[in-house]
Amino acid sequence: MNLGESHETSLLGTLEGVSRLVVSHTGDPGETLTNIARLIQKRFQSDVCSVYLMEADQGHLVLAATIGLAPSSVGKVRMQLNEGLVGLVAELIEPQVVADATLHPRFKYFPEAGEDQYHSFLGVPIVDRTLLVGVLVVQTIDPRDFSRDEVRMIATAASQLAPIVGDARITQEAQAQADRLKTAHEATEAARTIAGTCLGQLRALRDAAGSTLSADLLSAVDRTIQNASAQLDALGRSEITAGRGGSARLKTRDDRRPAPRRR
Repeated sequence: MNLGESHETSLLGTLEGVSRLVVSHTGDPGETLTNIARLIQKRFQSDVCSVYLMEADQGHLVLAATIGLAPSSVGKVRMQLNEGLVGLVAELIEPQVVADATLHPRFKYFPEAGEDQYHSFLGVPIVDRTLLVGVLVVQTIDPRDFSRDEVRMIATAASQLAPIVGDARITQEAQAQADRLKTAHEATEAARTIAGTCLGQLRALRDAAGSTLSADLLSAVDRTIQNASAQLDALGRSEITAGRGGSARLKTRDDRRPAPRRR
């Protein structure tokens, strides 16, 4: 077997491996994406393989899994579609092959990712049922001209992992919504605590000064206390309703907007 045949066999083996990981995927989509990135990085003999997810706003990409870049940058590296080469792939919805990314006009350096040592760039869009859901990227330290077969294989791998990327996006959106609900709950509880304390102090003042107040003034104070107490109870009920599902429904795959058309 010559070198070309060996390389092609390795690429085909990569697709088979990706397919097995996709089929066996039952747990955390982020972990599966990392395993797939590790497989592609090894088989393609690249230094980096990363997966970026399209966020729910359809205007930003976020690093979701990587082998080669700083692990701490996962979830932190975020870009608009008009930023960087990754954004260019998503913007045009077509592969981008660059032998030296640092010389490209769309190159953007993200220091938290630790990618300053990597030069070559191959990025392909990840499309799930006509919807752009992310970008798959391969990078190397040394400048490298990726062949058409390599580009085709990476694009095929991207199409295979598209359903998992879709699952990862839904999981990400669910976590973001859960975090928002938690923050809202904590803020509401803090407000209720402060309001309850103030109401208790107002009742104490009313009891202490009751004998010195006129009937009309005492009645006005009582109405104020009753109204404040009713509003505090209503705030508690609304919080319970929100916790039971009164918030906005999570988007499913069918709710997402289709990817923008190619220019």
